[in-house]
Amino acid sequence: MKSQHRTVAIARFSAFLLLVLSACATNPATKSSDFVMMSEEQELALGQQAAAEVSKSLPLLDAKDPLVRYVDSVGQKLAAASDRPELFYRFHVVDNADINAFALPGGYIYIHRGLLIHMNSEAELAAVLGHEIGHVTARHAVKQYSKAQAYQLGAMITSIFLPIPQGVSTLSNLVAMAVIRGYGREAELQADELSIRYLARAGYNPNATIGILKTLKRLEDIDVREKKDAGDKVEKYHGAFSTHPETEQRIREAVSRASINQVETGLIRHQAMLSAVDGYPYGDSAEQGAVVGQRFLHPDLGIQLKFPEGWVITNTPASLQARLRQKDVYFQLQLKELRKRQSAAEVLRSIFPSRHLKMLDPGTQSGMPFAHAEVRMSAPHVSQAMIDAYVFLKGDQAFMLAMWSKRDDFSRYTGDFSSIARSFRDYDSKRDGDIPRITLHHWQANDSWEKLAATSNQVLGRFTADKLAALNGMDITEHPRTGTLIKTVR
Repeated sequence: MKSQHRTVAIARFSAFLLLVLSACATNPATKSSDFVMMSEEQELALGQQAAAEVSKSLPLLDAKDPLVRYVDSVGQKLAAASDRPELFYRFHVVDNADINAFALPGGYIYIHRGLLIHMNSEAELAAVLGHEIGHVTARHAVKQYSKAQAYQLGAMITSIFLPIPQGVSTLSNLVAMAVIRGYGREAELQADELSIRYLARAGYNPNATIGILKTLKRLEDIDVREKKDAGDKVEKYHGAFSTHPETEQRIREAVSRASINQVETGLIRHQAMLSAVDGYPYGDSAEQGAVVGQRFLHPDLGIQLKFPEGWVITNTPASLQARLRQKDVYFQLQLKELRKRQSAAEVLRSIFPSRHLKMLDPGTQSGMPFAHAEVRMSAPHVSQAMIDAYVFLKGDQAFMLAMWSKRDDFSRYTGDFSSIARSFRDYDSKRDGDIPRITLHHWQANDSWEKLAATSNQVLGRFTADKLAALNGMDITEHPRTGTLIKTVR
């Protein structure tokens, strides 16, 4: 019996070797021989399937949206100049504030609105799209897939002697993880190099690559400063960027390549890019809610609230969160869809254990009935916490406000907690204004980033001046020439 197993194992291993030896293909972009275990037809099918999943999970602007049409027009120029011009490339805009772009196999390119608004020329847009096209032409996703498939085939052979335990990730899970984590440092640098090649072919100035990378570096620095200022832990690289090379290194290498190429000419088109993003949200959309200075507006849900000075506010897909700067004092707002009619007090009791709950006087505010309680129990970041909790009812929706600190310090912050809760009310566009949007402005001789920030009532928070400078591809110490068209936020 053992000898039969060994014969089968040798036969399967030989078949595996034959498969590996036959799985080398010439890379369309690099012309080198790559180890791949997927035909082009399979690659295109995988991309189509993945794109269908993305459309279900991410908010995409409509294909007829002017910004999407503009991105597509630029992207098609780069695609035609790429090493795989025969593919149909499809360009999408993700309608959120993330600074991100990514590519799926077969020519599906996604760029987030948050990255688009920080571009200051059409050439910079072309640089980012060229980078993502480079991932497609160099078949980076296919190579990741092949590594995962080879791993699984190898595991199958090994399992003849040592069975694989149940629960091991499937091939599709391995591929999904490869895409989520990015393509790795070497692939990112190769995509940078291909982007410069495609920019030159399409008639754009390749030096734009340097500009957008510097903007990314400034945004990283501002993010770090904001987190340190709030007292939060700084995690510089995470999620999709965990395998990407550091921005400073990419800048140096991009500068080096641009110097070698000595390309100083080509299209830039500053005004075209700015006109394309004029009027679009700076941060989150009306459907997601937006932070405006010390306020939070959610036009779609029809609510707003205001925080006292010193609170740092963060809007996430799951909840609205805030923290009193450098203090272990926190806030969270969550929405619960009710399945049946309940009182605010009943909803509140369903959230917290009754033994920890001290109910306070209920009431009505802005037409919404509410329940109020103090809760003694652990909370995020604070093990021995006292929580000031509210539930406001609006139709079939329950808005849950929780504010907490260490129990011994609780009395020091009840004034802030009460102020936040009292500010919760219906949203009125005439009274409360719009979410922050990009507006265009010609730089005046007496302008400064600090002045523009003050004029906007610090619409982007404590670091508004720095963010306005970065929005225009500059440090806060740099100023554009008088008369230059720039982006502001209103």
